[in-house]
Amino acid sequence: MSFILRAAFWLTVLAFLLPAAGYESTPQPAGLDGFSSAAFVSAGPAPGPTEDIGAGEALTLAARSAQDVMGFCGRNPDICDKSHAIVGHVVRQTAHYGGMAFTWLTEKAREQDQGVAAAAVPATARPDDYMTGA
Repeated sequence: MSFILRAAFWLTVLAFLLPAAGYESTPQPAGLDGFSSAAFVSAGPAPGPTEDIGAGEALTLAARSAQDVMGFCGRNPDICDKSHAIVGHVVRQTAHYGGMAFTWLTEKAREQDQGVAAAAVPATARPDDYMTGA
């Protein structure tokens, strides 16, 4: 759920920062026919330069939206309680199974290191082997 919220946030930021789509005065239907201007489909005339939103007004609207989102739990406590329970469950499951995977990977890496180390270290040579040529 956190990923979805982060993705939605960054997609909103990206949509805000992208240059404005070319507005056409004739509305196009949504779908494949209107795909070239799918960013803006309206039934009315194209917005004029007097309808542009300034940075201050955009900031004010963003602040009001944030206040509305922050008040969601106050208006819907049962949904927030269930959401917190779901997120807590997901976090616990992720920590449990992630820990198991980390332990398994660590053991496999340790086994591989021991196998490589055992193959790299030659058997100890005895001094009499050098003398007899064995």
